[in-house]
Amino acid sequence: MSEIVAAYMPEFIITVFIIFNLVASLFFNTYLYKLSKWFTLLGIVLAIASTFYLQIEPEAFAFHNTFLTNIYTVFFKILILMAGFFLTLLSRNMIREKRDRAFEYFSVFLSGILFAMCAVSAVDFIGLFVSLEALGLSCYLLLSLNKNPNAKQLTFGYLVQSAVVSSLFLFGLSVIYGMCAEFGFDKISLYLVNAAAVSSQPQILLTFALILIMCTMFFKLGLVPFSSWLPDTFEGASYPIGAYMSSIPVLACFAVLSRILMTFLHYTYTIKIVLALIAVITIFLGSLSLIRQENLKRIMAYSMSVQSGIILLGLCVFSVYSLSSVLFYLFCYLFANIGAWAAIILLYNSAKLENLDELKGVIYHRPYYVIAFTVILIALAGLAPTCGFVAKMYIFSAVARSGFIFLPFLITALLASVILIYGYWRIIRAMFRRIETDIVIDTSVISSKFILYACAAATVIICLFADKLIRLCQLVAYYM
Repeated sequence: MSEIVAAYMPEFIITVFIIFNLVASLFFNTYLYKLSKWFTLLGIVLAIASTFYLQIEPEAFAFHNTFLTNIYTVFFKILILMAGFFLTLLSRNMIREKRDRAFEYFSVFLSGILFAMCAVSAVDFIGLFVSLEALGLSCYLLLSLNKNPNAKQLTFGYLVQSAVVSSLFLFGLSVIYGMCAEFGFDKISLYLVNAAAVSSQPQILLTFALILIMCTMFFKLGLVPFSSWLPDTFEGASYPIGAYMSSIPVLACFAVLSRILMTFLHYTYTIKIVLALIAVITIFLGSLSLIRQENLKRIMAYSMSVQSGIILLGLCVFSVYSLSSVLFYLFCYLFANIGAWAAIILLYNSAKLENLDELKGVIYHRPYYVIAFTVILIALAGLAPTCGFVAKMYIFSAVARSGFIFLPFLITALLASVILIYGYWRIIRAMFRRIETDIVIDTSVISSKFILYACAAATVIICLFADKLIRLCQLVAYYM
């Protein structure tokens, strides 16, 4: 019990509410479906509150030193839980349509949050693999809730591709185990220290194994060459599920990637170049694909891919400075991404608007919605006066300070960012078009309105207090 209180309390609370939702799905009447949302919100709020009572200095371990809690893991758990809180509010209309499965939906929803937090705290590859696979399973189950036959086919395709990259993970893990006969990060690092003192032969094999292991993260982040599933899967998914898949797995995977690079980057320099190349190709191809899309879901799918590429570019030049820039970028991305999904969900639930052509003239019907949405799109594009501008400049400055070898990657990323800006500008231009329409946007969707306005305000407020948040991110990166 002392281990649970010191290191595992947020996960324990989420587990309790998962069990409650499963039991409630068996015994509660369908008319009580609204309780599922409020109990889920209560569980997430209690989990966030419990993070402030965790033992983070010195580090705390649970379950025979297989579960780590420190300031770094707590930072990501708070981000994951905050995303879960917003996404629960965005699920209002979805659970109204599927009220007979509302408790089941939130049990799977909370399971994804639970395993995302477990992946952040994993200290060995076995725990990491189980957590990532359980997170992927939750995404698959959430995708399958859509009754559209086309969505079922896309969900099956997502499952098959996920199984393929999982097999690559296991192959890479078998190579590392063959080298070190260990699964724990610290023990593998100790072996590599001793091996490096004798010869440099393990580096090539280690690079190969790490690339295979990272394929699972690349797939969930929508990075090249595992980005083909993104647009079709997002288009076939429900809007809250698309928001979920662009938030929770992204936060978990970048937390895991940072810890893996911290452990192994000193023993293989080649992986930096490989990751930088993947990041730049993702940014460039994703931006070109984004400007060709008309459906808002597909635009957000490629937006997630490009943003992941930018974050990976900052991560591959690993240092305390670059890691803090990644943490700050993820913090800003959380509000900008969920705010954009809130605006899209609001437009769809109230007026069934889901394509660019249908947005023409929206400014004349709901100007406050459009202004808030515009601020969020400006943040995603990385323009002032929003936190997106500060975050992008911070992450690009970290790459610029890393040496001349990364200069071509930085220049290519900057050029691709201009294309990305045009992609978001297409949405803004459509909403501000002067055209007579008979659009009627519902004003009673309080939860989506709250998230839209809150996230739009947050993108500006974070920009004003960016220096304090950056110092916090530097502290987290230093004590990683």
